[in-house]
Amino acid sequence: LGFVALSVLYCGSIAAFDPLQRLMKLPPSAAEFCRNNGEEEAKCWRADLFAFEVVSGLALMWCGYKGFYAWHVKKIKTLIPDTPEGRLFGYIEEANLLCAVSTTFQLFDLAVSLLIPEQRQFLFVCHHIMAATVSWYGLNNQYFHYYGVFYLGCSEISTIPLVAIDLAKFFPPVPGTGYDVFVGAVCGPLFAITFTFYRVILWWSVGYQMFQDIFHVMNNGMANKLRPGRNHVLYVMMILNLLLGALQLYWFSIILGEAAKVIGIDTEIASASSSSTVKEQYL
Repeated sequence: LGFVALSVLYCGSIAAFDPLQRLMKLPPSAAEFCRNNGEEEAKCWRADLFAFEVVSGLALMWCGYKGFYAWHVKKIKTLIPDTPEGRLFGYIEEANLLCAVSTTFQLFDLAVSLLIPEQRQFLFVCHHIMAATVSWYGLNNQYFHYYGVFYLGCSEISTIPLVAIDLAKFFPPVPGTGYDVFVGAVCGPLFAITFTFYRVILWWSVGYQMFQDIFHVMNNGMANKLRPGRNHVLYVMMILNLLLGALQLYWFSIILGEAAKVIGIDTEIASASSSSTVKEQYL
């Protein structure tokens, strides 16, 4: 049912794109995304890319809100036993919802990504498959609810400003407009800060505790006692956590590279402001 709802929203966004584009005064798509039989068109508006970002934005905003509220406001850690068994096997309603929504969204995202060339990238596809597997395992086996709130909810907080950044990449704003300032001055720094905090710093510290909890319940026999015959889930979760964590570090290296590039460009422009050659290169 959720997959159908997301599909309807996606198709509806495509169908309503023309009036929405005029209402939002959306700029044309970047030239690199306007190709017809391999040749660039003079101007185009990609409804599929717009619809993809609309669905992604709404789904990830919900996940981010649920995760933030449960982790930081409701403080779910106080609602379950503060033990390895409590964190791995305790039931948390928000986590159960996040598992269901995340499984549905990741499968939808995977299906649509295969239809859109710009989204059909190897790492993106691998991420969707791994994230869907983690979500499904948590939902089907009632495992990892405490950690699910963080990994399926809080980690998506950084993706919310990224949706706006991606939308600006597909539909480049006119320099100096409110849209341009919002993306560059608000969404860019917000994405860098939240990504660093949730997907780098907390990702590994929370993961370290998760690994400790897993080894604890495996050594004392509680894993097999509370979830008989499902110890393989623990191994799968550890492997996927490491793979997804490595992917976060890879993307973080790209973020650092882009930040360094921006700083380097700004410095070079400032030091050579009298050079018309430099001006032509960067302005």
